[in-house]
Amino acid sequence: MAPPAPGTAPPAGAAANPAQAAANPVIEEIGTVKVVRGDSLWRISRTIYGHGIRYTVIYAANQDQIRDPDLIYPGQVFVIPPAAPKPGAASPG
Repeated sequence: MAPPAPGTAPPAGAAANPAQAAANPVIEEIGTVKVVRGDSLWRISRTIYGHGIRYTVIYAANQDQIRDPDLIYPGQVFVIPPAAPKPGAASPG
């Protein structure tokens, strides 16, 4: 890739130094959910992913604060990983 022409700004999110760009990766989006009374991992998963059985994805991403997937507490904040494509689904492109 050629360097930008003089007088033009680098693209958004681009660093002037490639080493700096590698040291500061861009994270597109981190989804979170705050547990409220009556929530369960199954309900959260059904709301976020459309399928309750995907609660294991949320559990795996938050094992540091979930000892038992049947016991979550109001006020906990969980990271919600992006939805992965279903097995066997055709990928775009």
